Amino acid sequence: MFKKTKNIRGLICGIIGCLCYGSGDWLMMYGDPSYSGKFFWLTSGTSQIPQWRYMLAMALAFPGIVFYGIALFAVQEYIKDEKHKRIYHYLNAFGLTPSRLRD
Repeated sequence: MFKKTKNIRGLICGIIGCLCYGSGDWLMMYGDPSYSGKFFWLTSGTSQIPQWRYMLAMALAFPGIVFYGIALFAVQEYIKDEKHKRIYHYLNAFGLTPSRLRD
């Protein structure tokens, strides 16, 4: 009973994390893909996004990664082999670590 409840909690956390990231991506959508100047990635649509949308998208990213992490670590309970479970655990920890901390 307890294991099933834990798995359901992990699934719910994954869904919440997905909603956080999806909402942040939705806030960052832009329309005009044309650009001018030196930076091809700074399109006309991106430069017109209001600052509050950037801030809200970044604010949604933090709980999103926390909920994703909870869900990813909950999934490791389905791995039967202890060696593979340990590898999965460390790969998740490395993958969830921001790249600035790894430099």
